[in-house]
Amino acid sequence: MINATQIRRGMIILMDNKLYRVEEMDHVTPGRYKSTIHVKMRDLESDVRSPFRFGSSDRVEKVTLDTKEVTYSYHDGTHYIFMDTQTYDQISLDEEFIADNVYYLKENETYQMEFFQGKPINIVPPLSMEFTVAETEKTMKGSTVQASYKPAKLDCGLEVMVPPFIEEGTVIKVDTRDGSYIERVSK
Repeated sequence: MINATQIRRGMIILMDNKLYRVEEMDHVTPGRYKSTIHVKMRDLESDVRSPFRFGSSDRVEKVTLDTKEVTYSYHDGTHYIFMDTQTYDQISLDEEFIADNVYYLKENETYQMEFFQGKPINIVPPLSMEFTVAETEKTMKGSTVQASYKPAKLDCGLEVMVPPFIEEGTVIKVDTRDGSYIERVSK
């Protein structure tokens, strides 16, 4: 158990038998009144984001997750199969568990899988990954003076906003935390 004032972004907290990941935290001290900690947390099971408020003297249960390095193997139609790189055990996860991370799954790519009491809780892709632009609009030269972005569909199915100089077939780097364009890798 830790004091609510020790809550930090990224921590996993157990409340009402549910696991939450802290996404935002703000310590508010209004003049002569007691300070409060305003927290936005995501339920790891239902993926719902909710606000919470704690008093500075409240205590919460911090949870430490076990992490394992896994390699994505294949999709069998209903489940995604991963292999533990240490024990070579196969871990089968359904489509609901993978959710939006499906865009970042590449065969033989290494991921971090988080476990709580032996049960998989989350799959964490690398911070950035490279993808090929499958479709994007052509940009007319001189059509705009200021920088603008255009939509592009990647080979994985993800849609991102890219600068106007990006063309079909270009390999780009994408931030997996928010699905945003980082840089062009090659033409």
